[in-house]
Parts: sequence; structure tokens; C-alpha cells
Amino acid sequence: MNISHTLKSFMKAGVPAFNFQKLRWLLLAVVLLTSAAPAFSQGADEYPKVEVYAGYSQARFKTNIESASFTGPGGTQTFTNLCSAATGQQIGTNSQKFFCQYRGFNGFDGSVTYNVTKYVGLKGDFTAHFKTDSFADTFTPPGVVQTLANRERLYNFLGGVQIKNNDRKARLKPFGHVLAGVARYTNTQSQTIDLFPAFNFTLDDRASSFAMKVGGGLDLRVSRRIDIRLFEFDYNPVFSKDRNPRVVSGSFTSVSFRGKTANVYTFGAGIVFH
Repeated sequence: MNISHTLKSFMKAGVPAFNFQKLRWLLLAVVLLTSAAPAFSQGADEYPKVEVYAGYSQARFKTNIESASFTGPGGTQTFTNLCSAATGQQIGTNSQKFFCQYRGFNGFDGSVTYNVTKYVGLKGDFTAHFKTDSFADTFTPPGVVQTLANRERLYNFLGGVQIKNNDRKARLKPFGHVLAGVARYTNTQSQTIDLFPAFNFTLDDRASSFAMKVGGGLDLRVSRRIDIRLFEFDYNPVFSKDRNPRVVSGSFTSVSFRGKTANVYTFGAGIVFH
């Protein structure tokens, strides 16, 4: 076919020439894009740009309280060494576990990572852990039963860098990350004493603190779009500040906690989508 002859025929038919000029450029652009598409596709297909993770997480949490002071009508009582034998005799050896032992929190972990290269990604991470428990102590004599109940929540809002081989063909994908941000801890704590209800109280403790997460894990590819996170282990320090929890009920006029770093360790597993 003689394209020049065809164009002249259309011109004679009264079709403006500039339309064919635009059409010529459009066809050229289509040809170039079509030719380049395999190359672009091959580069983008080498590794996923975005991965989304969701899974179960367990945290081992130790208190963020260094010392505590309680002020009431009878004066102020301060506990500076919460894990000493003397303090245990005063507050109860079971209640003392709240301050002195690692306790298990259940929760979940979710993250979104944007991979800027095949090995480096920018990561946003959110975790939530929950714990509801109580401690009972009996003081004899006179046979007083004291119960300390807690309803705790720990949230982390973190961001940072992830290092991982994101090659789609990789079967096993170990990774590591360093994240930083804000942790939010809340606890509603209630003490009840059966024979002396005047000493009952409820506190609302809330603290926002700088926090980090350093760790990593291992992913297993099961399909083009899905990996299984076999495990993830992290050290999650929460640098808690001094604070004054709100007295919800009870005879205390004020309560103050001296904060300390809570050394939190988390272990989890789940699914990665990309």
C-alpha cells in the first residue's frame, strides 16, 4: 500500500492535514511503548515493590515502673525497690510479680514495606499486645485477702528500614529491620482488700514513649503473591517516662510512677502478601 498516495487521497477528500500529523506521532509513540514494554515489565517483575504483612505476635513484657509513690490522708508511702523481699511482704509476693517478672502478652503485628531496591525497603509497622490478669495475696494474720487486677495494652507505631532479598525466585528470604517510633501503654489497675475496703483503689495509667524494634526473621515463598513468615523475633525497648496515673477511685490524693525502660521481646508468625 502506498501510504503517501492514501494520505493525498484523504487530503483531497477534505480531511485537514494536521490530523494526520498528530496521528503519525501517536502511532510512533504506540510503537515505542510497545517495544519498550517487555523491558519495563522484566525490571518491575524482578521483585515486588510493596509487601504487606499480617500475623500473630506474642510479647514478653516486664514492667516500665522503677518506683512508686502513693499519697493519701495518712501521708506518702514510697516503694523504691519493688523487687525486694521487704516490698514483697508489704504488697504481697504474688502482686510483686507484676513488677518483677516477664509476663506474656498476646496480640498481632502488621506492616507495609515499600521496596526501593531489591534489597532495601522502607517499612511502617504497627503492633498491639494485650494482657488481663490478677494477683491474689493472703496476709495472715488477720487473714486479709488482697487482689490486684490489671488490664494492660501496649501499642507500637514504628517506621524504618528493612533489609531483605526480595527476588521473586528466592525460596527462603531472611530479613532484618531497624525501626523507631512511639509506643503507647495503658493499664487500668484495681486493688481490692476484703476486710479493709477503705484501701481499695483504681488507677488509670497511660504513657506515650519513644520505642524501637530491632530484629528479623525468615519468609518462605509459597506462591508468586504469598509468602509464609515462618518466624519473626524482635527486641522492642520502650523508654517509659515518669508519670502521674489518674486516680479513678480510692482514698489516694495522688500517685506517681518513676518510669524505666521496658525490655520487650516479641515473637510472631504470619502471612506476607506482595
